[in-house]
Amino acid sequence: MRKLFLIKIVHTAADMGSMGEGLIKEGMARIGKEKWLLNQRKIMNFWNELEKEIDALALDYSRTRIYQDGLPCGGELGLRIVRETAQKGSRNYQIVWKLIERGALIKATESPDLLRKEYEHIKAIITSTNAKEKEEAKGKYEGVKDELIRERDAHIANAINETLENNETGLLFIGAAHNVIPLLAEDIEIKILD
Repeated sequence: MRKLFLIKIVHTAADMGSMGEGLIKEGMARIGKEKWLLNQRKIMNFWNELEKEIDALALDYSRTRIYQDGLPCGGELGLRIVRETAQKGSRNYQIVWKLIERGALIKATESPDLLRKEYEHIKAIITSTNAKEKEEAKGKYEGVKDELIRERDAHIANAINETLENNETGLLFIGAAHNVIPLLAEDIEIKILD
């Protein structure tokens, strides 16, 4: 029996690496500083409560595998990315790092090529120099966004199907726009944490 906890996450600027600062400015410009700060407090509360919920699962960490939205590698490189992103303040990655320290293993989850495609679209929006350029970049991204997410979902589900072994528990930290459940193997018992 294989088990997977699907954990719907909310990304923060710290999760977004070099684009984080641009996304903060974009968010503040769109909804205003006060609303943006209030939203950040709500997101922090979400992560604090989620951490308590994960701790309450009483996992056998030696048999726990972590699948992280946006992480294209496992092994030493995956560990380095998780550690560095946790140190930059990402609550998501801080929780993942804590699980790794307890004995869980991080697994390659995403396709580097698909992540790169999405990154280029988001970068074009953030780095646009005028309103026309920004609208064109947003339009291009909206035109491919759904297909990119579908392709990423297929890759993520395949990674889980192939690497989650019998008698192991997986934790999939995934953004709300994704829908990997229908693509997972039938023998994987799925529970949703939210």
